[in-house]
Amino acid sequence: MVRGYKQIEKGVLSTMITVSSFSAAKARRATTVYSIALSHPKNVGVRGMVQCLMPTWGMVKGFKRGSISEAEYTARYGKLIVARWSEVKRWLDSLNGNEYLCCWCITGFCHRYLVAKLIRKYRSDLEVKLS
Repeated sequence: MVRGYKQIEKGVLSTMITVSSFSAAKARRATTVYSIALSHPKNVGVRGMVQCLMPTWGMVKGFKRGSISEAEYTARYGKLIVARWSEVKRWLDSLNGNEYLCCWCITGFCHRYLVAKLIRKYRSDLEVKLS
């Protein structure tokens, strides 16, 4: 079996996207890591930054400080995706599976949950693993 693919009924292969933290990707020795965060650790081997999926620094700070709720963060992130839609759509169309999309958050609510939802909605041909 090819790594990154999952066998499904009648011999058809399905590709998988993993949306995870940098630490989980490092622990799994992932080789196709892309950052969806505003920065990334030097020791993970990030292949690129997906800027169209990055939240603003103001959103990150506001959420961490408690001045922005999860609902407000989700609404603001949705507006960012709409404003960046042409770039987001190109990125979605470019996915081929076996990618790790990572950010810093390890537990709790994070924009990677929103990214996973976005991929599931617009790329139903891809399996999305959220870890």
